[in-house]
Amino acid sequence: MGRAPCCDKANVKRGPWSPEEDMALKTYLERHGPAGNWISLPQKAGLKRCGKSCRLRWLNYLRPDIKHGGFTEEEDNLIYSLYKTIGSRQVH
Repeated sequence: MGRAPCCDKANVKRGPWSPEEDMALKTYLERHGPAGNWISLPQKAGLKRCGKSCRLRWLNYLRPDIKHGGFTEEEDNLIYSLYKTIGSRQVH
């Protein structure tokens, strides 16, 4: 026996997010905060999206602390020096 589905797949919008959807999600989360139940959030925010889709959109694109764009010269220098020191191996 598996988990119950998170949403009704037949009534969920798929594909790229519109600016209006982004604004609705951002406005809702600024007003109520990101804590809570992501499954019920789309209905409360007036979106026809899956809760997982809303959570990923917020975490990967809309959060105010996400930096968009290229690296600064200082960040580039740090990356180069770390690469020179430890190479391309993963550090655990």
